Amino acid sequence: MKAVFRYGVFLILPVTLVILWLAGVFHPKISAGEVKPERKVVEGIRTEKVMVHSESLLSFTGTTVPSDRAEVSTRTMGFVGEVAVKEGDFVKKGQLLIRIDPRDTRARIEAARRQVLQAQKRLEAALARYRAAEKTYNRYRELLKEGAVTPQEFDTVEAQFRSAQAELEAVRAGVEMAKQNLRAVSAGLSYAEIRAPFDGYVVRKNVDVGDMAAPGAVLLVLEKPPYRVEFELPERFYGKVKPGDRVAVRIESLRRETTAEVVEVEPSVDPSARTFRVKALLKDRSVRGGFFARVYLKEEDRILLIPRKAVYRKWDLTAVWVVEEDGVLRLRFVRLGREMGDRVEVLSGLSEGERVVVEGLEKACDGCLVGG
Repeated sequence: MKAVFRYGVFLILPVTLVILWLAGVFHPKISAGEVKPERKVVEGIRTEKVMVHSESLLSFTGTTVPSDRAEVSTRTMGFVGEVAVKEGDFVKKGQLLIRIDPRDTRARIEAARRQVLQAQKRLEAALARYRAAEKTYNRYRELLKEGAVTPQEFDTVEAQFRSAQAELEAVRAGVEMAKQNLRAVSAGLSYAEIRAPFDGYVVRKNVDVGDMAAPGAVLLVLEKPPYRVEFELPERFYGKVKPGDRVAVRIESLRRETTAEVVEVEPSVDPSARTFRVKALLKDRSVRGGFFARVYLKEEDRILLIPRKAVYRKWDLTAVWVVEEDGVLRLRFVRLGREMGDRVEVLSGLSEGERVVVEGLEKACDGCLVGG
């Protein structure tokens, strides 16, 4: 019995005391209450209110084109003897561009002249035969009336006369063809000098001295200023954009902004794309053709716009840091629409009047407080 008592005192009692201590029996009681977490305060953040804009600036892509463009070629074949211009030169109408070596053309002209002389000699011979046959024909015709020759003899003479007459007509046609050939070959001599069809810039040169120029091959490309920007607009703008209107234009590669005056509006809408073409004359005369351009038009529309620098991108998602009424930062995912200059349209996720972080995005954290 004493052993059992000792066992209870030395084993059960300590275990019971440990359990009571762990249960907090020997600790002072703390009344229950709400524990408020301490929030991190972030400094150096600038915010901006989300505003509804009644007028939006829309961007459309376009291309700069010249008023006129000519691909200069030649109608005669020969070696290039002189190239009087280089790419980038401004040329006047009638100015010499390229001279083709005329020696081959002159040789063809001389050959054509000899053909004309030979055809004229054949004509003289045919004319002499015709006149002799005509005299014989007229004499036999009188003799036939007098009965001095038989009809068979007259028919033979008449056939010879008709043959001489046909030969004369054929030789005359041959002379005319030889003369036309001479005129055509002689005209080729004038094509040996290629001159500018209008005032403009040389934008491409495809030949050098010594190259062979072939008929139809493009030797030079000229562009005539002033330059225009051509762009497509959705059909909802039809009737709203008219000749005389001014639009803002930005040449992206040149980082240059200018204006353009609408000079032509396509009178019909493309049924497949639901767009129509507009041409506007650029105010900046130093722009050349082929540049990518952005054209900006204003449109009345109630939309939410935020600065592009306020957009926080995480993986394939787009979000903004929103400052709630109590100053707490929250990351909110949004759906974006069109880009309009330095701003972007918000389709969903934000409401008018909410504040978003526009500077210091790298400092923002979810649940933090915005300081001062």
